[in-house]
Amino acid sequence: DQESVGSLMYNRIQNAGVPDVQVGPIVQNSDRFFELGVYFHNPFSFRGWSREVKESGGRFVTLAGDAAHAMPPFLGQGSNQAIQDSYCLASKIFQHNANCMSESSPVSSSDSGEEEQPKTFQGLLKEYENTRWAPTASITLKAAFLGYLETGEAGFLSKFRDTFFLVAGKIGIARKVFLGAATPKL
Repeated sequence: DQESVGSLMYNRIQNAGVPDVQVGPIVQNSDRFFELGVYFHNPFSFRGWSREVKESGGRFVTLAGDAAHAMPPFLGQGSNQAIQDSYCLASKIFQHNANCMSESSPVSSSDSGEEEQPKTFQGLLKEYENTRWAPTASITLKAAFLGYLETGEAGFLSKFRDTFFLVAGKIGIARKVFLGAATPKL
């Protein structure tokens, strides 16, 4: 029932301490509500982001962006990381296509004189995942921590949060730790 959902939303806003003057009338005059929540995937997956599609003759599917590593919104890094994923994945696909177009199968010689074979598509997809996993897992954990601090209850947690951000900002930790993750790692 939309009316009871509206009442629930209005109560949540009041309990959260959001100024009623700004948001209250919007909630009271709305006729539809959607409970979306904030979700993130556990970045510590042992299965990886790529799978061979069954009975496809060796075709693969791989995940990128939120499908691979949805993260809380508290650092605003979702789109940034999706673009970095796309660039990294596109470079691996380009490398695979170049390998397929190459006339000779050996790509280079090692120091021992042995010829190296081109990497398989599955190997290139694993390289993509290995390149992108650490930065996205790090950002996801930082965003979850930051969200926990930002949305903490009044009392000790809010005092800790305010002190933490004041000190972290003054000595440069906030820029180095939280914003350092925004630097592309391709």
